[in-house]
Amino acid sequence: MSRRQGANVYTERQMVEFEARYPEVMARLDELHILCVTNAHALPHDSRAREYLLFGAGRRISVLRRAMSRIFETFPLRLERPLPLVGIHDVQIYLQAYVINLFGLFDNLAWAFVLFHDLEDQVGGKFGVGFQRRGTQRFLPQSLRDYVTNEQHRQWNENYLKSYRDALAHRIPLYIPLAQFTPEEGERFNELESEKARCIREHDFERLEQMEGEQRNLGKPMPAFLHSFEEDGARSPVLLHPQLLSDAMAVSEFGELFFDNWQQANRS
Repeated sequence: MSRRQGANVYTERQMVEFEARYPEVMARLDELHILCVTNAHALPHDSRAREYLLFGAGRRISVLRRAMSRIFETFPLRLERPLPLVGIHDVQIYLQAYVINLFGLFDNLAWAFVLFHDLEDQVGGKFGVGFQRRGTQRFLPQSLRDYVTNEQHRQWNENYLKSYRDALAHRIPLYIPLAQFTPEEGERFNELESEKARCIREHDFERLEQMEGEQRNLGKPMPAFLHSFEEDGARSPVLLHPQLLSDAMAVSEFGELFFDNWQQANRS
């Protein structure tokens, strides 16, 4: 097996699929942004629902698109060597922006719905606003209610989106491993870490640079993210590129359904 093939956890077939899906997903986000802005501008200028659509959801869609674009550029599907630490930090910043704004986008749309129909008191105040809140769900038109109460969507929201958002906001931020190592590579990496500490203490910065160079040549890229190995219920690492594509498609599909139905409310 060549180094190029062996350097990725994805198969060639998967990479071709992801490369094909990427422009389609980006186009769907563009379409969702247009829907959001168009619906916002149709509302009175002083409407709070307009504000949540234009300056809430609309901005978040732009962040999602930019964050995903930068992740695919900085951590390409066919990356051959592990990223340097600064590159990993950049991808983590984009990833964290992506996840927090993905979560917030659903909340912004829920607020737009509640405010448009003047339901804030009826759903139980601000703590009753949200597509996973029963106070909001009972006023949703049937198609939207069916979507947000569907078991697959509910599990995605609870076990992935909310879990990772809560960890990011309150506990351990999402991170990407530096690399995946064989046992021998992992042992050598740790030896070099100890040697680097000695170099720093002795101000041997030339040797330190050599150690860092050797570390960069160890392992293979690990396109995955997680928040903790230690927490109760901690999740397995999530593959980076397919998850971003899937999340963006999910929010695009929901957003299109939302804007087809959001001006209706179930008051029965």
